[in-house]
Amino acid sequence: MLTKVKSIPAKTIVLTIVFTLLIACWTGISAYGVAADPDISAGLELSRELSSEKILLDDEFTITYRIDPQPITIPEVTQAPKEIYLVMDTSGSMNFDLDGKEVPTWHTNKRIDIAREAANKFLDNLNDKENVKVGLISYSDVGIEKQPLTNKLNTVKNKINGLNVVGGTNIGDGLRLGYYRLKGGAADKYLILLTDGEPTYHSTEKYYPYNFFKKDGNAPRFDGGGHKATQKDINYCYEIAEEYLGQSDIKSYMIAFTKGSNANVLEQVAQKAGGVYKQALSSNTLNNVYQDIYEEIVYDFYVENIRFEETFPEGLTVVSAPDGFSIDGQTVSGGLGKICYSYDKNSGCYKADSKEFSVKLKGSAAGSYLMDSSELSYKDVNNENKTGSFGDKSVNVVAVSAPVAVERNLSKEEMLVDEEFYVNYAIIPGEFGIDPDLTPPEKFIVKNVSFSEEFPDGLTVVSADEFSISGQNVSGNLADIVYTYDASESRYKAAPVSFTIKLKGTEGEYTLGESYSSKIEYTDLDNETKAKSFPELEPRIVKFGMPKLKVLDVVKKGETVNVQLSVDLPERTDYGQIRLENGDPVFVNGSVGIIQNIESDGSYWYNGLSIYKTHKVFLWAVSDFDSDTTNQTELITIFNAIDIN
Repeated sequence: MLTKVKSIPAKTIVLTIVFTLLIACWTGISAYGVAADPDISAGLELSRELSSEKILLDDEFTITYRIDPQPITIPEVTQAPKEIYLVMDTSGSMNFDLDGKEVPTWHTNKRIDIAREAANKFLDNLNDKENVKVGLISYSDVGIEKQPLTNKLNTVKNKINGLNVVGGTNIGDGLRLGYYRLKGGAADKYLILLTDGEPTYHSTEKYYPYNFFKKDGNAPRFDGGGHKATQKDINYCYEIAEEYLGQSDIKSYMIAFTKGSNANVLEQVAQKAGGVYKQALSSNTLNNVYQDIYEEIVYDFYVENIRFEETFPEGLTVVSAPDGFSIDGQTVSGGLGKICYSYDKNSGCYKADSKEFSVKLKGSAAGSYLMDSSELSYKDVNNENKTGSFGDKSVNVVAVSAPVAVERNLSKEEMLVDEEFYVNYAIIPGEFGIDPDLTPPEKFIVKNVSFSEEFPDGLTVVSADEFSISGQNVSGNLADIVYTYDASESRYKAAPVSFTIKLKGTEGEYTLGESYSSKIEYTDLDNETKAKSFPELEPRIVKFGMPKLKVLDVVKKGETVNVQLSVDLPERTDYGQIRLENGDPVFVNGSVGIIQNIESDGSYWYNGLSIYKTHKVFLWAVSDFDSDTTNQTELITIFNAIDIN
């Protein structure tokens, strides 16, 4: 519950018999408002709702806080009439902008324009209120009453819009004139002074003997520093505030408008006048200040000093808070103005509008988070300081990860020296689904995908798509892996990513991806940096390839046998030979001999081999670029002798 009782001068109470009976029935009621009765409090129901209690990592959610003031059932209080004087600074600096710079006269961002707009909004709010009169005093070198008290508020607005800006700043004289125009009578009285500077003049009755002018009427003389405050200028403000306003029933407000105002002096003036100091450094702030004053003047009573604060758990990031709130790391705090009560004749009780505000957060780390530190502090109607909580709420931040696999292969496993070959790489994003309680986003993106590999010495990188090549190292960035939601299957799918690297090398056997790194790195959907290594590959590079020989068929014919052989010669072969080891002449594809010259791949028959002998052959090949470079197969048995014993 939040409220504040408005202070009302006792001397303005109309002492009637009816009022006396009312006091007897309800000691907490005065003619002008609710007194600080300890039994009266403004019940506040505090609640909050989350836009979602389960979100995906990096998604945002909103907490909406609500304050519902409960009705207060007490007899209606009749308000006294209200008299208000606006005391406005019209010194030359009011033609500057908020930063203190001179601007052309036709500009609408001058201080006087901002002050006019705020004052006019204040009057618009008062327009439908009964028993309210407003007057206008301007001050520069001296104070001048521009409009006596009137209930025709449009007339006051016209006078505000017609104010001329010129001269110095005689704050004390504006206060003096306002005091005398409000002095006396049974109405509630308010003086609202605005200044953008410091007192640079003061009013005098005579120069000799020198004395301050403190009487009613227009000041006969003024004196002072002109552009800079003197001690006499300041003392004049202090004396008028303390000796006149401070001893009266006038409630005063001192508004320090812009950074150019002397806050120290104006705070002291407010203190000595028994009034309220307020600072406004911008257009919005000035409107808020006038709104606060309006609420204090108009409403029967209110809850004030309302302040919210909550510290959110690590893993949740504050995205935004209401205007005027501060965000300090995990803590959000700020003031909420007042909760103002007015009498509702239909229900016979005092009611106030609900307040609602929101804080937006983002789930920046996976986990379940309990939010249990919200606090609302306020001053209740009985002037007690109280606190309340919006209750506990939890949110679950869900992280998903992409099932990414990697593959690669060689275009050939055996290559000749300086023969180019390819390593073909593939990144294969697997499909996945998410928790059905979550709203599926259209896309998930695996980011910061990069590739790197160091190839062993002896291999030369010929080309590597769009990657950079530095000696044995190949590295670079790949495009993001974009998963798109397939609503028909409730699955996320992404296209494979493929690329190639062209190599060549010197003679030897190599292992890719063993002691040399071959991997991709990426930022997964859970914001974790992950890596996948490609499988090992073992390319062989030779000067001259190895011939291949195998038995295709064996046909027995009595005491002889025919054998069909398959021949596979390596590339760059000048010629080859099949050599039979037993030394007996045989028919080879129709010719007699034990050595068969081979010029091409194919099949060859050895006919008429004795079944009583074991026959062995080998294939021998000579390179076409170097006659001293040869390779041969192992000796293979093509027929085992029949044991006749």
